Amino acid sequence: MPKSITWRKAVLSSVFIMSAVANLDTAQRYLSRVQDGGALAFLCVLAFLLPFLCFMPESWLGRTWKGLALASVGIAVYSWWKIPVDTLRVDRWELMSNFLNRLFDGQYPYLASSRFNVPPPVPFPWLYLVSIPAWLVGEIGLFPFISLGLLVLATPDRYRPRLTWALATSLPVWYEVAVRSNIVANAALVGAFLQTDPGKKTSQVIRNGLLAGIVLCTRASFVAPILVWAGSAFLLPRRWKDAVVWGCVAFVVAILPFLGLIAIWGWPVFRDWNPLRFQGAIQSPILPLAILFASPWVGAAIRSVSDRLIVAYMVVFVPMFTLMAPVLMDGSWHEINRGYFEVAFWNTSLVLGLLAWARFREEQP
Repeated sequence: MPKSITWRKAVLSSVFIMSAVANLDTAQRYLSRVQDGGALAFLCVLAFLLPFLCFMPESWLGRTWKGLALASVGIAVYSWWKIPVDTLRVDRWELMSNFLNRLFDGQYPYLASSRFNVPPPVPFPWLYLVSIPAWLVGEIGLFPFISLGLLVLATPDRYRPRLTWALATSLPVWYEVAVRSNIVANAALVGAFLQTDPGKKTSQVIRNGLLAGIVLCTRASFVAPILVWAGSAFLLPRRWKDAVVWGCVAFVVAILPFLGLIAIWGWPVFRDWNPLRFQGAIQSPILPLAILFASPWVGAAIRSVSDRLIVAYMVVFVPMFTLMAPVLMDGSWHEINRGYFEVAFWNTSLVLGLLAWARFREEQP
């Protein structure tokens, strides 16, 4: 057993190192605006150590996680009250809101912009469509927070204490909630799906395919973990018929919003202004395409949910790290306004990594 889990422990140890470094990075970037000197150094050390509270005794985590969840609700609401959206230097909430405003006004939504004049929104359409309830009530911040709650609820009871603590001690997660961003919401929805079972009946496979299509049509970086899941769920047990049914349903659901955009506003507009083009321009397609091709076949060798989640984390982590590495090496680590990828990097991979850690810890004898 020790030898068989060595690679798993190595990967998941890196998750907590990442979580601690991400906390240090977040604290240094934002607390440096109001603190300096010894006070800033002390707070950064505390932020770095915060994730290691997850290694407290199991009994203590089990007794406290529900209270922590309730406190998190209060902290989230307080942060939304104290940080009005018009004071934020982050515009992902604004792009999401303007996307939906344009959609319901009958205008092409991918021409939405913000006061920062950044490029148009890049997530795929389903991510915006599932956020409509939060947009309708006037607080887009509900979307990431409810998505995290859904992730916890989708996780079996015995795994929830560690997962709750792992998420609550991640400052990048709290950053996303405070600024009403959708990256952590996207990761949480993917994590919830990766814990589903396609079932044995055709009707269950179809329902699961519907969910898969929605999650597939959120961000390109999250397609690979869904393919890992599909390989483990269908290719490993050689459920060829179910794989075809599931794949067809997921594909139709995923492309349906794109077909709607083309049908309503025409191909020329879609060709020039679509998220496939925007996301494809972020990095060279060679590595992401190689990972996409390999993902279902790697998944076909995975038998446990724990291993499935570990590999899902890895296939998101690797391409995101290739984006983050230059920032870590070019001397801009300490710059407050150094760009977008620090948040995208931490949250697209970190949430799945923390989920994989929580389940791995509990599944070991």
